[in-house]
Amino acid sequence: MNTDFICCLASAVLKDVLLMLKNSIHDAVIVVDKKKFPLGVITEQDVDTMYSSSAYKDTDILASDVIGNKKTYTCWEGDNVQVAIAMINDKRICLLPVVNSEFRLVGIMPVCNVVTSYENVVPFIRDIKLINTNLF
Repeated sequence: MNTDFICCLASAVLKDVLLMLKNSIHDAVIVVDKKKFPLGVITEQDVDTMYSSSAYKDTDILASDVIGNKKTYTCWEGDNVQVAIAMINDKRICLLPVVNSEFRLVGIMPVCNVVTSYENVVPFIRDIKLINTNLF
C-alpha cells in the first residue's frame, strides 16, 4: 500500500483537479466525501474525455461529474496482496483505494505496486516467465 496519494472532494472543479495532477507525480486523484470515504478515481484520461465532450465545453465540471455513477472498488487495509491483485485484474482497474475499518481512505494500491509486491511474494515468477519465453 502506498500512503502517498492525492485526493479531492466531489465538489472540486475539474480545472483544479487537472492542476493537482499536473503538479504531482501521481497519475490519479481519489475523489472523497467529507468523511474521506472514496467515491471514485479521476485520471488524466478521464479529464481529457470530459473536456472533449461537447456537452461540457462551456461549463464548470465538478469531480462528481467525472466519476458519475461508476462503481468504486476498494480493498481493506489488512488485505493481503493477492486480494489486491485479484481485484485489479478482475475489475481491470489501475488503482485501488485502500480503506480502514471506518471506510476512510488510508492509502492506494497502484497496479505497479501490485506487480512489485507480487514479485516479492513469488520471487521466482520472473525466472519462470523467462524460461517459458525461451521455450518458444
